Amino acid sequence: MLKIEEIFDIQRNDIISITGSGGKTSLMTYLALSLSKKGRVLMTTSTKIALPTDASYKTYTSFDSYVDDRADRIVCLGEEVAGKGKLKSVGYDKLKKIIDDFDYVLIEADGCRNLPLKFWYDYEPVIYDFTTKVIGIFPIKIVGCEVREDFTYNYPGFSKNIGTGIIDSKMIRRLIAYDKGFYKGFGGKKYFFLNQVESDTDFVNVSKIREDFDFSDIKLSYGSIKEGKFYEN
Repeated sequence: MLKIEEIFDIQRNDIISITGSGGKTSLMTYLALSLSKKGRVLMTTSTKIALPTDASYKTYTSFDSYVDDRADRIVCLGEEVAGKGKLKSVGYDKLKKIIDDFDYVLIEADGCRNLPLKFWYDYEPVIYDFTTKVIGIFPIKIVGCEVREDFTYNYPGFSKNIGTGIIDSKMIRRLIAYDKGFYKGFGGKKYFFLNQVESDTDFVNVSKIREDFDFSDIKLSYGSIKEGKFYEN
């Protein structure tokens, strides 16, 4: 078991985009809390995130309200979407102006409407070209379940490009291999994290996924954000 920053080889000045489903915001928040012990952290989005309510970090609901206050170890920044309880991206150009104010930048770069399985529309994910690492996340708990419309974001796209039936290691492999998915157009360091690994069954399913995981340019890891336990392949 390792520290989360070791799992993802996080270095000072890293700009990390998080894609996929099953814990993006939880992963971003956990990383922010851990990294804030070493430096100043920005949490933001290139799409949309829920409006944070945690008082342990400073939240700015517009770019114009942002102040470079070094006393704020963790800053969450976005443009508030009126009446929706969400923040949307401040935009590429504005974000690029302030990233040097921080030692670490975490970007939620994908959306799934809180559904555990997703397929991407043409405009997703939104991975900015100054990103240094991309972490794709997937919830182990849905392995063994049947692909259903009620828990799949963009079910038509998923069924057409990945297939239907029971979610298994081979289906997950096809999802990772989809070139416009987790790592769309990204040539830097790539990571794949299996979240919610907590039971004996979950660890067995991890072993099956590892057997079919043949991506030499993607580092596989797994664990539980909720339990704060992280492991490498």
